[in-house]
Amino acid sequence: MDPKRQTVSHSPATRLFHLHYNTPDVDGLEAALADVGLPLHRRFGWDDGEFTSLGPDERRPTEWRLRLETLRRGAVDLTLAPGRRFRFDHLGVVTSEFDAVVDRVRRAESEGWSVRDSDGRRPFVITPWGFRVEVHRDDGEVATELVAWETARLLDVRLVVPEEAVEAIRTGLTRVLGPVSELTVASGDVDRPTVPSFTLGGDVLSTPTVVDVASLAATSD
Repeated sequence: MDPKRQTVSHSPATRLFHLHYNTPDVDGLEAALADVGLPLHRRFGWDDGEFTSLGPDERRPTEWRLRLETLRRGAVDLTLAPGRRFRFDHLGVVTSEFDAVVDRVRRAESEGWSVRDSDGRRPFVITPWGFRVEVHRDDGEVATELVAWETARLLDVRLVVPEEAVEAIRTGLTRVLGPVSELTVASGDVDRPTVPSFTLGGDVLSTPTVVDVASLAATSD
């Protein structure tokens, strides 16, 4: 097996790899993120009613309508989708404890947790606080599409939540997902959970890079 196509299966059991944002200016934010080290990987959309995908250098057909696009480097996968305003949508993890996570979610359903499409390509854990977590097996199809974690990875992702919910979210995520070393839950002046910034690291970067995606989105609008 090509070592660049392997995922990490040792501790930590659950690792953060994916962030999804909606934005009114997908092209502008895409260009800004490329400048800080996250290049376009693929675009997905409709062409005359047919769902298609395009590589970064492929010309978009005249009637083509964008659904979303992915930016990727190493084991970092970031999605941008059209939206009326900039907004964090969800985060994603790969885990060697997939079955245990699903079981813990189902045992917490009375507290507002649920799981969707647990046997499909994009399983989601729905939290009680208005955001989702995309959860993948660390030996599954999505995880094995990533390049080695050592190449590029998320070092620090700050999930900013309303102050009154911070302890409940910290405790709940740890109880259901287990420890996620790259994720920090912090309180802030927000009305819903969001990820305004994250840090990139890995062999392809000379030093860790803090990406203030909220500021980049504001600049690109």
